[in-house]
Amino acid sequence: MATLVVLLLVAIQGCGKQEATNDKKADTPRVARTKLERGPVIVTVEVSPEPARLSDEPTLILTVDHEQGIEVELPPFGEAMGEFIIRDFREPLPVTRDQRQLVRQIYTLEPTTTGALQIDPFTIHFTDARPSGDRKSHTLETEALTLNVLSVVASEAPSLADLEGFAAPVDLPPSRAWIGWSIGVAAVLLAGVAVAGVLITRRKRNVLERQLTPRELADRELDNLWRDKASREDVKLFYVRLTAIVRNYIERTTGVHAPEQTTEEFLREIGAGERFSQEERQRLKDFLESADLVKFAKHLPKSSDIDESYHRARRFVGLDEGEAAA
Repeated sequence: MATLVVLLLVAIQGCGKQEATNDKKADTPRVARTKLERGPVIVTVEVSPEPARLSDEPTLILTVDHEQGIEVELPPFGEAMGEFIIRDFREPLPVTRDQRQLVRQIYTLEPTTTGALQIDPFTIHFTDARPSGDRKSHTLETEALTLNVLSVVASEAPSLADLEGFAAPVDLPPSRAWIGWSIGVAAVLLAGVAVAGVLITRRKRNVLERQLTPRELADRELDNLWRDKASREDVKLFYVRLTAIVRNYIERTTGVHAPEQTTEEFLREIGAGERFSQEERQRLKDFLESADLVKFAKHLPKSSDIDESYHRARRFVGLDEGEAAA
């Protein structure tokens, strides 16, 4: 009998471990991935979660794994992002492992619509400067990635239709059980009211966001950035987010796909048209070039320079108009 009890306990324990393993696998988010290898260079692009919800902020990681002696040129900031807004960007320090080096670009994205959204191919240039290398420039282009964006996961969409109706009355002997039933019914009704309130609030918020003008959106984003102490302490991150807000404002008001272009390309495009006056183009040029010094040339601005860059951005999108033009 003791042996039988031990076997039963082991079986129950094993079932518990299997269920925990399955739950863990179910909780692991899926990843959209593409991988390309050419000689000493391996390029991987990963986006998660897949699928994503419209309220999610998917993470895109571009990883270049190459042998020592290979000189790699990463793609410009914001290349290939398609129908996504860039909410954050960082380049961690390179990691050396087993005579190879890993360099990464990490983007935090925001979907602008639902459906199958495409992330365009990334282009990476490298030169084989190893003693045995050809010292020629080579080009790698990854495959395009598709990320499915859903408005809401079906299993998470609450509905009052899921509530069951009341059962028919049944004659019972006198008892205090009715107190428990009353509490249960009240709890169900309160839960229904709470769900309805969440749906109404969410719908109002979505309608409000759809009605905001590009200037109002930029104002809100700039205020959030200024209140975010973590971003202000990381100067490079602050300037990445600050220029992204200005570029997104320009895209919403002119149709120029500013987040996907380098500063030089963008300035060339607006210089050829009549979207901005000469004074506005010069102010925008000074603003973007000074920000590039911080983002890519490791320039450390003074506190007063950071304040001035922030107010330049506000003036450009039509805020702080009472101040003197930069």
